[in-house]
Amino acid sequence: MGSPAYDRFWGAALVLTRNFHHTVDRLSGGRLGTHFPGGAQVVWIQTIGRKSGEWRRTALLGAPDGDTWIIAGSNAGQERVPAWVFNIHAHPAGRLEIGKDIRDATFAELHGDERTAAYSLLVKDWKSFAMYGRNAQRTIPVFRITPTLRP
Repeated sequence: MGSPAYDRFWGAALVLTRNFHHTVDRLSGGRLGTHFPGGAQVVWIQTIGRKSGEWRRTALLGAPDGDTWIIAGSNAGQERVPAWVFNIHAHPAGRLEIGKDIRDATFAELHGDERTAAYSLLVKDWKSFAMYGRNAQRTIPVFRITPTLRP
């Protein structure tokens, strides 16, 4: 649990997956790669870099919760917290993309029972989230994304 070998393996796997997903998204114009194997929904978040001030776009697995979405900074259970988490802490306003639908959104970190319930939605959609939670040597941050309602 939380070993350097685990982090190296999953770190490499995430880099490959991320690069593949970005390439498929770019080449297909966003038509392919909207779901992970098994049906889990891929959402793209756009955040403002806390240091650079530039927009960053990240693909994550998300779970719907009513009109909102749940995401987690699991980083596949690695010790390192993903950079986008720090971007959200610095700038909680950003964008949410689901397919061709792009909306302004706000991100709020969840805590306590609300965090536990939200994380269980992610586990329901992608069983590996349970493993990530067991292997992480940290509390995995969980966020609720609230898209701006359209007029």
